[in-house]
Amino acid sequence: MSLKKITSLSMLLSMLAMTYTGIILFISPHGRIANWANWELLGLSKEQYAQLHSTFMIIFIIGAILHIYYNFKPMISYLKNKSKEFVFFTKDMLVASVLFVLFIVGTLFEISPFSNFLNFGEDFKSSWEKDYGTAPYSHAELSSIKSFSKKLSYDLEKVEEILNSNNIKFKTEQTLSFVAKTNVVSPNFIYELLKKNLEIDGEKSIPLTGLGKKTIKDVAMTLNITSDEFISKLKTIGLDASPDDKFKKVAEDNDLSPIDVLKKLGFK
Repeated sequence: MSLKKITSLSMLLSMLAMTYTGIILFISPHGRIANWANWELLGLSKEQYAQLHSTFMIIFIIGAILHIYYNFKPMISYLKNKSKEFVFFTKDMLVASVLFVLFIVGTLFEISPFSNFLNFGEDFKSSWEKDYGTAPYSHAELSSIKSFSKKLSYDLEKVEEILNSNNIKFKTEQTLSFVAKTNVVSPNFIYELLKKNLEIDGEKSIPLTGLGKKTIKDVAMTLNITSDEFISKLKTIGLDASPDDKFKKVAEDNDLSPIDVLKKLGFK
């Protein structure tokens, strides 16, 4: 066996694995949606994909260090001019450095096409919400059945009655996530079950998680009104917006949070 060959092959395999897991993490739903819906792809959860990405990164880093060690002389030769003199900023190094800085600046300052790429990923992640729904509040799946019922003003006795009648095994002290996994359903399934039986038309709760990352038209859809209606409502409290503006930016430009804006509009 050759350690040099093992290093190169390990780097290749770990690079392929990281590329695959990286793509999955880029297009997978936001954590709040993935956890709420028990999202999986090919039998693996988002958390498991993240764990695989991290562990393969370790193999890749170790392999990269060994690769530099085995190829130190050829790499040093890349930093020499035609006279065989060591020059750190050769033309090749300058091009590589410019690309390196370009990706950092373009990403951090949201310059096109980097911003377009990131926005595409953000839109793709957000699109999962239409299929899997949103928790009524942040990390709702970690609340106990008792706490979850209290926060949504559900009668605990009625909650127990509904869950029992649908053969859901539970204890009120157990978290919504634990109960869901025990019964091979998602937290969202249990929430929709309770909401269907306990909420009256006109008094339905509005999921407040993730609104800041949505556009004005997406928030309007969540509130069950048209974009024009929502924009008109915003104007009544002195906020100007267009359908494709980010709700969070519109709020922060006026020294408000997304929740503050909804409260001012009378939403609960």
